[in-house]
Amino acid sequence: MQAMIKIAMIGAGSVVFSRNLTGDILSFPQLRQVHFSYMDIDPERLNLAEALCRKVANGLGAEPRVQATTDLRTALDGADFVINMVQIGGFDSTLIDFEIPRKYGLKFTIADTTGPGGLFRALRTYPMLRRLCDTMQTVCPRAILLNYSNPMSMNMLSITRTSDLRAVGLCHSVQGTFRQLMSYLEQEPESVAFICAGINHMAFFLRIERNGVDLYPRLFEAMNRPEIYDRDRVRFEIMRRLGYFVTESSEHNAEYCPWFIPHGPESIQRFKVPIDEYLRRCEAILEEYDRLREQARSTRPMLHERTEEYGSAIIHSMVTGKPCVVYGNMPNRGAITNLPSDAIAEAPALVDRNGPAFTLVGALPPQLLAYVNPHIAQQELFIRAATEGRRDHVYQAAMFDPLTASMLPPDRIVELCDELIAAHGLEKDGGLLPDLDARRTLVPTSGRSFDRIDVQALRAGWQAKREPTQDEPICDWYVIGPFPAEPGRVSLKQKTAIDEERAHGAIDLTASHLLGSHTLIWKKVRAGRHGFVDCDQVLGACQHAIAYGYAELHSTLPRDTVLKIGSDDGIAVWLNGRLVHENDTRRAFRPGDDEAPVHLHAGVNRILVKITQFSGGWGWAVALPRARS
Repeated sequence: MQAMIKIAMIGAGSVVFSRNLTGDILSFPQLRQVHFSYMDIDPERLNLAEALCRKVANGLGAEPRVQATTDLRTALDGADFVINMVQIGGFDSTLIDFEIPRKYGLKFTIADTTGPGGLFRALRTYPMLRRLCDTMQTVCPRAILLNYSNPMSMNMLSITRTSDLRAVGLCHSVQGTFRQLMSYLEQEPESVAFICAGINHMAFFLRIERNGVDLYPRLFEAMNRPEIYDRDRVRFEIMRRLGYFVTESSEHNAEYCPWFIPHGPESIQRFKVPIDEYLRRCEAILEEYDRLREQARSTRPMLHERTEEYGSAIIHSMVTGKPCVVYGNMPNRGAITNLPSDAIAEAPALVDRNGPAFTLVGALPPQLLAYVNPHIAQQELFIRAATEGRRDHVYQAAMFDPLTASMLPPDRIVELCDELIAAHGLEKDGGLLPDLDARRTLVPTSGRSFDRIDVQALRAGWQAKREPTQDEPICDWYVIGPFPAEPGRVSLKQKTAIDEERAHGAIDLTASHLLGSHTLIWKKVRAGRHGFVDCDQVLGACQHAIAYGYAELHSTLPRDTVLKIGSDDGIAVWLNGRLVHENDTRRAFRPGDDEAPVHLHAGVNRILVKITQFSGGWGWAVALPRARS
């Protein structure tokens, strides 16, 4: 009889992620009795993660062994698979990575992959990864490490250059982007073949074909449709210039190159670059945490549909021997022939009992090589700074970042790095960073000394900037649903009785709709924080469904404005009977993810939203910019 497989989740207090990965793993019949060991240093988050994962297991009819611990060695002892999802420093460190560079004129969107933000996130993660790898080599040396923590490439260098563990970095940017491209092309993903390669968040789709026919000409045609271009302006502009579509989002890639942010407010507005996007996401994550805490306390079942994350597929293939193909991040070793052998590449990998192994891709086109090479140089300088204790390599890594170099001269970059080092602090002095002064060189510092940062003052400053720009959410809604949708193919294109009603005129809020043995009616509800209409609370937890919301918005005068829209999952919005926004997507809720320019009539304006649900929570929010006094 095969021994029970042990899976250790490190940083399980990232409760959305640990819950989803648990559900994905347990959705395989062969893995329904694994041993999970959840580990986090925050007992409150750890307890919530354990409770949520038990609910997911119950919903799937699985019976795993579940252990929760704050001790790393206990979690790792005897593990077959280790999943890392740790973020060191949390919101406070992220705020430092945004606010100190802002003093020097640098603005960021996400700041978790490259540039000063990605660099310092990697530096403060390095000591933890060293301890993780050292402990694994002692108590579970044959385990495979699945890393989900960003910055992916630099963290993978920390793992592969300091240990001989088997490891792969996993991200959802390839498969997520592919799904987006199929929606732009109106193709079924299963019918389309593709090859994608590069480095994490900067891999490019080298080939997209259906039945041997190149689909890139159709993608270039789709780009010319305003409603398509508007959803991905930065990446479409990169495709226009380089000839290939890049993974990860437009908000990410806007800060990976010098073509958008450095050219001022007009360029930022033209390409819809969301400055400070990640800080706003952090606030939304905290709100999602509160909603999950309520879910854990409720008696409602927690349903799960397998996500597109690769981790469970890798575990399944290694346990059963049934092969699969994933996109992983590992040392290149010739997979991409014109990248350095020891750089961390992202490319297709075949997985069997032996774990993931890259397939041969060949050479990247020269323009794509030019796009990724500065970032590979930064990553190499990072790992040498961390392993050799060299502050000068920190400076140089920032100097070769395309966005930073386009905005600052070298002396200011050195000063910026010195201030960030002081703000985060060296671990030996009670801070987070490795010893960056272990080896002295002739490269000079800025010559300035900086005090440790007052994080509370930094938080207060951020909130002060945020408050005047808070949007005004629409809070009073009528809601109806859930209407059933086809499993795995939930789409805004599916028609229901409400769509038929909308097509023939105004919505009748007194109407009822018989579905099988029960009747759906419109319910009056009050939205919560940020105007979020929580369909789990209003309509109940479900999968593969559609719901609708109706609201009336009063305007004293006719005016042009913008609807700020967030949803989980896809959403369509009609204003006064006209479709003004549609995003047939699958995502977590964040306020104001989408924007729709609209014209309001004087008097009553009628808003109808249609929302799709795959699995997990679901809901939406619609807000308007706060009127200026």
